[in-house]
Order: sequence, then structure tokens, then C-alpha cells
Amino acid sequence: MRTCAERLPRRPPPRFRFRCFSACELGSAVRAALSGCPEGPALPGQKKQQAAGVAPASRPPPPGGAQPRQAAGPARCLTREEPGAAAPLGQTTARAGAVRGLCGGALRGCLLLAGRAQGSRGVAEGTGAGPGLPPAPAMSMERAAGMFTCWGAALGAAVSVPVLFLVAAPYIRRYVAGGQCKSTAKLDGKVVVITGANTGIGKETARDLARRGARVIVACRDITKAEAAASEIRAETGNQQVIVKKLDLADTKSIRAFAEKFLAEEKELHILINNAGVMLCPYSKTADGFEMHLGVNHLGHFLLTFLLLERLKQSAPARIVNVSSLAHHGGRIRFHDLHGEKCYNRGLAYCHSKLANVLFTRELARRLQGTKVTANALHPGSVHSELVRHSFVMTWLWKIFSFFLKTPWEGAQTSIYCAVAEELDSVTGQYFSDCQPAYVSSWGRDDETAKKLWSVSCKLLGIQWD
Repeated sequence: MRTCAERLPRRPPPRFRFRCFSACELGSAVRAALSGCPEGPALPGQKKQQAAGVAPASRPPPPGGAQPRQAAGPARCLTREEPGAAAPLGQTTARAGAVRGLCGGALRGCLLLAGRAQGSRGVAEGTGAGPGLPPAPAMSMERAAGMFTCWGAALGAAVSVPVLFLVAAPYIRRYVAGGQCKSTAKLDGKVVVITGANTGIGKETARDLARRGARVIVACRDITKAEAAASEIRAETGNQQVIVKKLDLADTKSIRAFAEKFLAEEKELHILINNAGVMLCPYSKTADGFEMHLGVNHLGHFLLTFLLLERLKQSAPARIVNVSSLAHHGGRIRFHDLHGEKCYNRGLAYCHSKLANVLFTRELARRLQGTKVTANALHPGSVHSELVRHSFVMTWLWKIFSFFLKTPWEGAQTSIYCAVAEELDSVTGQYFSDCQPAYVSSWGRDDETAKKLWSVSCKLLGIQWD
């Protein structure tokens, strides 16, 4: 037995036809629209009936016995105002007035442009565009309305999208900027170490902390750029306690030399911000044979924190801030190929190193419980900085979409928040974005992976950190 659905006839799928309109057809549409013709020309089916001498079929009378209204006379399309010409009541006046007022100028412009572009085509096709050829058939009002509705929709979209973007631009920028550190805490007498503070968010972080009165140690590989940045910060903030020291995170000898010199000169350390990093580097290794992303972004800061930790404990309460990234969601700790010797992808290598930052922070916070030294990680946001300088494509994408990227000052806000916010005095082991706690990937919450990474890192660096 067939079901009801099987007994019902199936409708064939709708078929759509698309065609281009010639200049003469455009002209017919314009004349029909501007003259307010109450009725259009005969349809193709009616033309065939008229040619065969058959009268077109009339419409059935409406229900109730009412007779259809008959036109008072033959339909007439006026191409110009004629003295004494009487317009059919409610038809020519309403149509011509509305259409001429709203669309007249636009349709005349379309006709002019289409006539120039397709004039020769009309002559070749015999559409009446050339001398001695019969006039083109007129176009019905319905056909003209449909054609210009499509053009109007396209034109409206082309105009409305930029307008909407301009209206929404302030709100887009406000959303992209993210959170802002509201803390007004002063750091007079505090000592801060910031790696990679010669440019980008590191420089803006150093500027803010110097303005709060801290003694800021700018630890950078490029001394020339670091001195220029420090001079700018000193001149702007009036704080002369902005010191430059050389630190190359791609060389463990440089890291140990920096730590030894710092411990000899500075008696306190209250805030350590591990900010420096590399991104999208071609495959290369550090001076100690580590893959560049892993060596600089993770192992270099791991060793630096280990060497300065005792001074942080002596100066407690103290804070350790690790700048990670949202890219940690795409990272995996591939213990069987940490240095990418079997398979290397520069984008994934960056993601792996940022996941290592999150896991390092998690395990470090667990080990520092009860010491009044906190450790937190953060995502600064998508910042327009020099971090993508190793990728030509990303550099241009950063320039093209700079409107949707944070400025270095906006990107530094979460770092500043984690360093100075009073409400974070006892918060540790967390991950922040836009000055608020953020979601961590499942890999970033794996305590077993964090412990194993800690053990492997100590082995690679030749240190004992229990």
C-alpha cells in the first residue's frame, strides 16, 4: 500500500532563466516607466495568437457575478506631455508621477550607458538600434520592474555595505581593543624585569610600569634598539630608572651571564615579565641546538625564571607573568620530536611553544604554593607588531587588516593587569585575556603533560629544579 506522500503528485523543481537585456530593451523599459503606460505590450504567447488570427483567451469572470472593469478606450502610452490629452483616471497620473519622480534620472543614466556599450550589438541583431530597422518591441511594466529591481538591489548592497561599516567602525574598534587595566597602583621602589621590551607590547608595558614609578630592567638582544626605546621612555615618563641589559634567549650562556650580572647589581626583584618571543621562523636552531621557537619562547624563559627565582622569593610578594597566546589551542607537546627534526611547520612550532608557556605556568604555580610568588599566563590579543616579520604573507595580512588588530598599547593591557592589579595578589596558575580569566585548551590543563614537560626541560638545560 502506498503512503499518502507517495500518492501525492510531485512538483517538478523550479527552473530559473537568466538573460541579459539589450540597450533597446532598456530603452523600452525607460519609456514604459516614464510614460506611465497602464498596460504593456502583448506577451510572446499573445503575439503568436494575434499572428494566427486567433483572439486571445479572456479571463474568467470573478466570483459573485461582478463584471471586470473595461477600459474606457484604447491604451495609450504618452511619450511627452500633449496639450488636451486626457490621462486615464488613477493610472497614468499615479504611475507616471511615482516612477518618474523616483527612478527617472537613474533610468535615463542606465539607458545612456547601455546604449553606448551595446549600440553596435543592437544593429547586428536587428533590434532597431540602427537606421532603417523596425523599432524594438516594447517591454512590459512587470518585466521592467523585475529588471530594475535586480539592479537596484545590487546597487543598494554596494552602497549600504560601506555605510554600515562606517557606522559600525567605532563599535568594531572598541571590541577589538579588548579590556583595559583600570588599576592605579603605584610601583615606587619596585624592580621589574621585562624581556623583549625594545618594541611592541613589551615596550608599552615598560612605559606603563615606568610611569608608575618602578625601576624597569629592559632585557633585550638588540642593545641599540633597546637604548633607543629606553631613552624614549625616560623622556616621556621622567623616570630615569629605566636600565638596558643584554639578554639573548637563544643562547643559554647569555641568559646565565644576564642573571649573574643582575643578581650582583640588584638586591630585589618584584615582577618578572617573560614577554620576548619569536614567531613563524624558518627552521633554525639556537646556539644550544634547540628548535628556535621552543628554545626562545619556552626554554629560554624557563632557564631565566629558574636563575632569578630565589631573588623573587626573597622579595615576596612577587609575580611572574608569562606572555603566551591564543595559539596554544592549536599546540601539542610532541615529546618524540620536540625540535622538529622529523617534521617541521613554522606555524605549528609557534603553537607548540605557546602551549609550553601555559603548561610551564601551571606547573610553576603548583610548585610555588605558599611562597607568595604567583605565576600567571596571558594572551595579549592579535597585535600589530613586528612579531610576524619572518613571514612575508603575514606581514601584508597584518597591514591589510590592521583595523581589526590591537595596537601595541592595547595588547599590553593584559600584561600590565597581571603585573599590577591588586585583585590578583593571591591568584596564581591562571590564564588571562582582555584583563579577565580566559578558557584554556584541554592540553593546557593536562597536569601529567605539564610535569613531563618540566622534567624534559630540566634535562635539556642541565639543571635540577625540584
